Amino acid sequence: MFFLSFCYQLIYLVMSSKPKVVIIGAGIAGLSAASILYKSGQVEVCVLEASERVGGRIHTGMIGENIVEFGAGFIHGTVDNPIFDLACDLQFLHKSDLDKKWVNEDNQEKPESVTTTHLQHPIDDQMIAEVWDVFDNLISETEDISKMRNFAKDTNMSVGDYLQQGFQSYLDSCTSDTVTTKKLKTKLFSFFKERECTDSGCNSLYDLNLVYFGEYVYLEGSNSCPVPCGYDRIAKALAARLPSGCVHFQHAVTEIKWVASRESDEPQSSYQPVKILCENGQTFDADHVIVTVSLGVLKERHSTLFCPSLPTDKIRAITDLGFGYVGKIFLEFEQRFWPSDEYSLPLIWEDKENDKKEAETANCPWIHCLYSWYTTCPGTNVLVSYFRDNESLHIESTSPKEVGKQCIEAIKRCTTFESLPPVVNVKRTQWGTNPWTRGSYSFVSKAASGSDFDTLATPLPCKTAGSNVVPALQLMFAGEATHRHFYATVHGAYLTGVREANRLLKHLSDSNSSPFQESNFKTN
Repeated sequence: MFFLSFCYQLIYLVMSSKPKVVIIGAGIAGLSAASILYKSGQVEVCVLEASERVGGRIHTGMIGENIVEFGAGFIHGTVDNPIFDLACDLQFLHKSDLDKKWVNEDNQEKPESVTTTHLQHPIDDQMIAEVWDVFDNLISETEDISKMRNFAKDTNMSVGDYLQQGFQSYLDSCTSDTVTTKKLKTKLFSFFKERECTDSGCNSLYDLNLVYFGEYVYLEGSNSCPVPCGYDRIAKALAARLPSGCVHFQHAVTEIKWVASRESDEPQSSYQPVKILCENGQTFDADHVIVTVSLGVLKERHSTLFCPSLPTDKIRAITDLGFGYVGKIFLEFEQRFWPSDEYSLPLIWEDKENDKKEAETANCPWIHCLYSWYTTCPGTNVLVSYFRDNESLHIESTSPKEVGKQCIEAIKRCTTFESLPPVVNVKRTQWGTNPWTRGSYSFVSKAASGSDFDTLATPLPCKTAGSNVVPALQLMFAGEATHRHFYATVHGAYLTGVREANRLLKHLSDSNSSPFQESNFKTN
């Protein structure tokens, strides 16, 4: 009698306990999912983070006494942006900041930012505006999806192909231009293309799929809204909503074992169908896992990370989507030598091909990829420059001292500044060599399509496998590379975490599922 009573109590405990959810990655996607799931009270949730901090590719740091953003730097679009709204709720920003003109707001967009005063060979402002209009009109045309589909029909044209074709048509129409003028216009056009590459996260605009490039959605309002005192305040605020000990730091996941199918004579699974193994020897059992690691990590490790392997369509999406390296170099000077709070210093190379060859000979192949320096914030004595893709790993493996030396040489070579104040601090990011990121953010490569983002976001399993059902939503996927229209953004990553949390809560509600029912392979 006592034994039967014990069995009934055990069954009750199993049926009444909450589903266990493990979230891999404490970036903005993982934290947004965790905060919603914890607040629901319907599941037990924990977060496994490989590093020692929250935020992922949001990483605020210091150079000297100056706050700088090593990762995401701005809220892109303040209208209907959940990150801006969250920052306002947390009182980091205010609704009145919606259309505020921030310092450096347009320093990578409008031609006025190309300050030619200190160029070795100054360029006429009218020429800058003219070439900018050509570039701006062409890049705007690439956002017209229907037009680009018709234009690229039966071809494999890239965004770079389209821009170059349009620019060449413009150049051919400038019949009164001298050879020198056309060369200057070509340099300017290349300068604007360099900036677009950094925004898009690609090494070259020839890497971007022309047909699907326009699916990216730009939000209205300020496009470069900073978070005062650091972007990581948002990540930390989300983490603060979780109970103590919910986030497990230095828990790098090495393998995720899940149930892809079940033979008819195979015994039913144990209580939780997913087992997560960590590098430090810890293991976690779960009913559901939300994977928020970067696309770069998936590209490198998907074949060993998941057991059994992911289905072929998801592997194809991981392989085909682009994931670029975009980094930053920060130079702190003893004193500032630029005239105003809002300042940009373009590096328009006199002969880029020869400069590139000379740089390679000098064992500094990356220097030619720097295209401009910008002030980081008002009153600072720090300049920042962006680098990307093919040259990133070279820069990341170069010592900060040598990076600083080469950057000063580049400034002197492209401008009239002959004597500069001493550089007292140099820092450069390392997103490409970081094993937990392996890059910066995603883009639609020529081999990919917009549907690849949707494929990457599809949970596993999401339906029955033959006549035998398996526990649903064992593997779920979030992160900026799983949002078809907001990829490469913090708000895109945040929304995917919300999406997966709500997907799971809806699944639990619709199926009235419990761990006991799921262990019996009940699904939608």
